[in-house]
Amino acid sequence: MRSEGKRAAATESTRSTIVAAARDLLADRRWQDFTVEAVANRAGVTRVTVYNQVRSKAGLIEAVLTDLTRQARMDQLLDDTEHLTATDARAAIVLRTCRFWHAERAILRPLFSLAGIDQAVGSALAQREVWRREQLRHLLQRLAGRNTSTAAFTADDVLAAALALTSFPAYDQLGSLADDPDRASALINHLLASLAA
Repeated sequence: MRSEGKRAAATESTRSTIVAAARDLLADRRWQDFTVEAVANRAGVTRVTVYNQVRSKAGLIEAVLTDLTRQARMDQLLDDTEHLTATDARAAIVLRTCRFWHAERAILRPLFSLAGIDQAVGSALAQREVWRREQLRHLLQRLAGRNTSTAAFTADDVLAAALALTSFPAYDQLGSLADDPDRASALINHLLASLAA
């Protein structure tokens, strides 16, 4: 039993080392150098070890995105804001999202740039957009429930706009404002609030 625990810990440690190496290589912004072999070399393991952990280059991308999401608790946004009013939840979710985009720009910029030409990257990011859409849909339903006025836009219109406003490409285009995620989130929250007015 004890040896199984040690083996599991060693496997997790190896995986963490591989993911960290992949993150470092992605941050270098040289996509042509982002290979399983390069990650293995950076991690100090064999290519076979990388394949055993993540199966492919696409698996590396998926592992990095999963790690980023988990560390920032982006997968826990709804649970973490459930106790807040709908308006406060929106502010908290937008703030955490902006801080996440800001903290991981070095990795996310090349990935979003590559999404249109690399199917594995595009697919990995698209899966996360589906998840983000569902979180925003849930939040907007909470906001709509407290809003008794006649909305100027349909729920689908507001959701589409919210997705666009809170996306990484939109955040990254905010120029110097993107260097201050707290100020960026204040602006985005203001824009989101105006959609429901």
